[in-house]
Order: sequence, then C-alpha cells, then structure tokens
Amino acid sequence: MPACDDILRQLESVNFPAAPEVVVRLSGLLMREWVTAEQLAEVAMLDAGVSARVLRLANSVYFRGRGVKSIAEAVLRIGVDGVRDVVYALSLMRALRPMQFGYRPFWRHSLAVAQTAQILQRRAGRVPEPVPELHAAGLMHDLGMLALDRTLGVGYGRVLAIAHESARPLVEVELEMLDTEHAEIGGRLLQVWHMPERLVAAVSGHHDPLNSPTEAALLIHLADFVCNNHGVHHGTAYRPEACSHDVWTELGIPEADLPDILAETEAGLAKADAILAAAN
Repeated sequence: MPACDDILRQLESVNFPAAPEVVVRLSGLLMREWVTAEQLAEVAMLDAGVSARVLRLANSVYFRGRGVKSIAEAVLRIGVDGVRDVVYALSLMRALRPMQFGYRPFWRHSLAVAQTAQILQRRAGRVPEPVPELHAAGLMHDLGMLALDRTLGVGYGRVLAIAHESARPLVEVELEMLDTEHAEIGGRLLQVWHMPERLVAAVSGHHDPLNSPTEAALLIHLADFVCNNHGVHHGTAYRPEACSHDVWTELGIPEADLPDILAETEAGLAKADAILAAAN
C-alpha cells in the first residue's frame, strides 16, 4: 500500500473534487465574530441545490416550519448559526459521496460528532470562549476517509473490512496497512483546499488531541468517542469503552457527566436525521 505522500499525489489523478465553493466561502466566515443573515444568504445562493435543501429543511417537521420561502426567512426559523451549519453540511454531503462504505452512516456520524462537540463545549470548564471552527471540524473530521476511499478504491475497502471484522479502531488498522491514517490525510487535503489553519489542526489532530495545539481537536476527539460509544459510527461498528482520562481533564468535563452527554447526543440525532433527509 502507498504511504501518505504517495496517497496525496494520487488525489489529483482520481479526480477528487475541489472544495465546494460554498464550503470555501463559509470557511472564510468562520473566524469572524459575527455572521449576518445577508452573508449566509449570499453564500447559500452560490449553489441552487443547497439553497433548495435549506428551504426544505426549514419547512420540515423537525423545525416546525411552514411557508418558508427564502434563506432570510430560514434564518428566522433556524437561527444564523443553525443555517450556517446546515449549509455547510448539505454542501459537503452533496459534493462528497463514498464508494466503499455507506453514505448514510458516514454522514450521520459526522453530523452527530459536530453536534456533540458543541454539547461538550458548553460543558467544558476549561474552554471559556466559543470555538468558531468547531462545527465545521466535526463535520469534516473524517474527510480523510473519503480521500482514501477515492484514492485507493477497493484497497481501502479491505482496510475497512479488516477493521470491522477484527473490531479494532479504524485508525489502528490504517496505520498498519497504509502507514498513514485518515486524520492526517484529511488535514493535508484541507491544506490543499486552503482552509483555515485552525480547522486543519482540529481535523488532523483529532486522533492525537493531547499533542494538538487546539481545543477543537480535544472536543472532536471526545465527541467522536461519545458517538462511537453510543453506536453512532461511520460503518466499522467499533464501540470504544472509554476515552483517556487526560482528555476529560484537559477540557474540564467530569467523566461522570457521560450519561447526560449521551442523552443529549441521542436527542440531537433527530436533527441529524432531518438534515440527511433534506440532503437526498
């Protein structure tokens, strides 16, 4: 199997898509303290398909919507942050579809991690300020899986199969078979896409967060554990029993809070399912 640099060189030859323009523009807004409804509408209208899906979602049973006809009205229904997150999710889901693993479990896991990371941020006693790139990092934390899927095809399918059959962490099997893993590949791809460095660091560091300089990497790592522990995984069915005590401590979240966090995660799955339904 090719090592990391060889895999990255192959990305162009397999016609891996460029970053969706909507994602590029939203990433540029990530570091701003305020994002307006007008800015969101301008970005969403870059992709008519995404705009239509945002309106479908705003009119869905989940948001108790009816008669929402514009992005501006959707912002009133869902909120600025909600519309931003939905536009981000729908543009990524529309552009990037896996071949060797299931679309629905992959994106349901990604949506759940993004939502759970925000739940954890509100509980994190040692993260006093909002982390603006957090939701995007949650959505894209496994982007490297899509890159490996496009690059290696059935070869990556074998990696996934071995991880599933052996009930081992995917990252462990990837390192054995590929000499790299999806967090590193995802971070490198985001660099190629010229995404904000904080977002790159969160994605590339989410499997080794204690050596990452960002709070987002810690939050994504713990959110990933919570979702996998709860059975909301990307298809390999691995369910870890525990997360490093040091991660909980670094964030200032008591490990005893896990049952309450799991309950909030479960409640948030309805939103993830509504977004998935709108994406089809």
